[in-house]
Amino acid sequence: MTAWSLVVPMYQEAGRIAMTVGTLATSPLAAAELIFVDDGSTDGTVEVLRAALAAYGLSALVLRLPRNLGKGAAVRTGVLAASGEVVAFVDADLSSPPGAVIEVFRAVEAGAQVAIGSRGHATSDLVVRQPGSREAAGKSFNRLLRRLGLTDLPDTQCGLKAFDRASARTLFEPLQTRRFAFDVEVLARARRLGLDVRVLPTRWAHVEQSRVAPVRDGARMAADAVRIAYAARRPDPLAAPAGTSVDSGMSVDRFDVMHRVEREHWWFSAKRALVVEALRDLPTARLAVDVGCGTGAVLDELAALGHRRVLGTDLDPHALRLTATRLRAGVSVARAVAEALPLPTASVDVLTSLDVVEHLDDDVRALREYARVLRPGGRLLLAVPAYTWAWSDHDVELGHRRRYVRAQLEEVVTAAGFVQVEARYFHSWLVPLAFALRKTPLQALVKDAPAESVSMGGPAQNALGHRLAAADRRLSLPFGLSLFLTARAPG
Repeated sequence: MTAWSLVVPMYQEAGRIAMTVGTLATSPLAAAELIFVDDGSTDGTVEVLRAALAAYGLSALVLRLPRNLGKGAAVRTGVLAASGEVVAFVDADLSSPPGAVIEVFRAVEAGAQVAIGSRGHATSDLVVRQPGSREAAGKSFNRLLRRLGLTDLPDTQCGLKAFDRASARTLFEPLQTRRFAFDVEVLARARRLGLDVRVLPTRWAHVEQSRVAPVRDGARMAADAVRIAYAARRPDPLAAPAGTSVDSGMSVDRFDVMHRVEREHWWFSAKRALVVEALRDLPTARLAVDVGCGTGAVLDELAALGHRRVLGTDLDPHALRLTATRLRAGVSVARAVAEALPLPTASVDVLTSLDVVEHLDDDVRALREYARVLRPGGRLLLAVPAYTWAWSDHDVELGHRRRYVRAQLEEVVTAAGFVQVEARYFHSWLVPLAFALRKTPLQALVKDAPAESVSMGGPAQNALGHRLAAADRRLSLPFGLSLFLTARAPG
């Protein structure tokens, strides 16, 4: 394992990223795992970066978010992709020079769980200070954070922080703040968890061409700080115990019911319709795989599309045996976990995984396994539940570890190395109903409802669900109770 991983977020850095590469290449940081994350730049930043890396003979992982999501999103993507024992991030302009970066790495190696550079430290060397207006704005923001009870640190926004590997995952995996106030959420969570946070003096030089717009971004950061303070006072609904059961011992009768429900109910057929639409115009696959195949409905769709070989994987051996009795020629099943598929590297053309990764402790690890088995350019299709506010006892009983927003799903898939990532919401028409049942007094009507199965309802209700789901696919609204993502494997 690499000792150090350094994440460098980038946005519109074509004019100075080559200089940054040159500085890193001539420092001890050249031996670290370097991860550059582009946040949807449109000025050729990635092309300039790749040319500079080649010119200096420097090895680095380059990740590209599908659109501009914010500095917090870029840092989170890089942190989730990192393999080092210590993970740090630094601004692309290297306002904190390599020597300061090395100091936070070493502070974590010496025992700190989090080490941050602070311009407010009494012995920090501010080689070039910020303009007076920016310093005043920064101090005002820090006073707001103190009044909200989010920090007692003099400087939360210096773009230099390091974490041990476990703490990095704990702090960044649930990150909700995508833009410049993300540091506040990370440090507030570290404080709440009682992590050992060391504040170090730093050498720092302000660089012009800052990406922070004082009025617009200042207002957004203040709003984010208020939201973070409010969220910190609520229990975390996603703090469900890890290690859910993976062997349900499904009875024949229950399997028959689930087999029928999965094929007939509008909730499941809507997901399969998205899969079919995404794959209809692609060449026939030599091997298509469905991870988490359940009763095999997706396998039937993949076979109907004409793929030569179709494989389903799942964990329940009894369910797999029952599924195997219903399979057509060219379709097979195997017992496997998502993080360790029994397949050679670069052997799969199409991989579907519907409602699986939200169950896993480490979604990036599973997605890296998906990337391993896919051929270069192979297609990944995912479906996951959306919105933390929609969390309920139903999620707990199903063994969910998380729900996603679109940006979070894009970040973890990018962190796993996938490219050309596209995500959309679906089941949009259910959002008003779900909100009413989760966030209004109506929730008392359903809190004791069983969650172990999906009700078929009557034929009329199911037919209406199919019609609404079909309209939902055509409209493609910017919200929904589920997310569907397609991406290509790198290479």
